[in-house]
Amino acid sequence: MDRVRSPWLIGFGLVAVAQLAFVVFPVPQLADLIAVSILAPALAVWVWRVDGPKVLVLALAFCAVGDVLGNPRRIGLDQSGLLLSVAAFAVAQACLIVLFVRSGALAALQASISGRQRWRSVVALLYLVAAVMMFWSIWGGLGPALRVAVGVYLLLLVGTATTSLALDTWAGMGVALFAGSMALVAAEMVDGVATWHRLLIRLMYQLGLLLIAVAVVNRALRLDRDMRRGRAQSEGCGT
Repeated sequence: MDRVRSPWLIGFGLVAVAQLAFVVFPVPQLADLIAVSILAPALAVWVWRVDGPKVLVLALAFCAVGDVLGNPRRIGLDQSGLLLSVAAFAVAQACLIVLFVRSGALAALQASISGRQRWRSVVALLYLVAAVMMFWSIWGGLGPALRVAVGVYLLLLVGTATTSLALDTWAGMGVALFAGSMALVAAEMVDGVATWHRLLIRLMYQLGLLLIAVAVVNRALRLDRDMRRGRAQSEGCGT
């Protein structure tokens, strides 16, 4: 409960609400940029303060970089800023994959393929199919450099979705929401912008980050608590 009451987690929620409000109500561009810039860092500080995995903190930091660079014109950059944004999110996905693999995702995925909770491996295959279809649908609207960047990023996103779902259902749901927000961003690049579209992008992204962070932190702290309890029982038996 103390983790939930953390001012950093509460701050994340307030910034998330402000971001959604800024889509509907006109505000100075600087105010929206500030809200975008501090969302992921607030969650990263919370993870750090509750002794969550440092790789998760790093992933959230790169998400923050990607958020800031996601609209390059807003910060005075040309189209290259968008490439840097994709690169930052790609590094974030790589960090998450490392985190999930270290936590035993590959063994869990192999177990699901063998028959235990096989639905997880089926969903992983569906992720790959969806990524290929999305890449095909936006191919014509991307330049050569963006095609390479987006293709690599989608592969990493599929890897993150697969490993997270194999390891933890809530983390998998978080990555699914994150991936859904990215899909809507890609659709926005093709079809233009609508208010409801932007609201949905932000809401899915916010919930995705929150679910990933909370699920990973809870799992890490639960495993640490179980290890301490096991050591205490071993020491008790030894005496």
